[in-house]
Amino acid sequence: MSKGFITYILQLAGITLLYILLYYLMKDFLASRFYPSWWKCGIFFFALFSVIHYLRLTKSKGNESIRFFMASTALKLFLMLTIIVSYMFLNPDTAIPFAVSFLMAYFIFMIFDVAKAYKLMKTT
Repeated sequence: MSKGFITYILQLAGITLLYILLYYLMKDFLASRFYPSWWKCGIFFFALFSVIHYLRLTKSKGNESIRFFMASTALKLFLMLTIIVSYMFLNPDTAIPFAVSFLMAYFIFMIFDVAKAYKLMKTT
């Protein structure tokens, strides 16, 4: 494993802790929309973004890295939509709290991922 990947994992762990802190602080504000297993979203995004970044590092050669970034971003978007829609059909009583938790995590992790990918593409 490269030093860059370990640094990314540590930064991603920091983003995961930020998500947990933000969600915990907003627990009272989100009382009616509080999803009891919200922490699972943070773990899911940590694992997903770690795997995708590792794959991105293996494909970091010129135009190939740009194509991979675009394809992985589109794949993540469709995966997230599939998960949210599936959850809404399977558990309609907790669908809104789940969607709020999931989308909050998605936006936090996606902002971080785009910034890191941009930095990676600038250096290669």
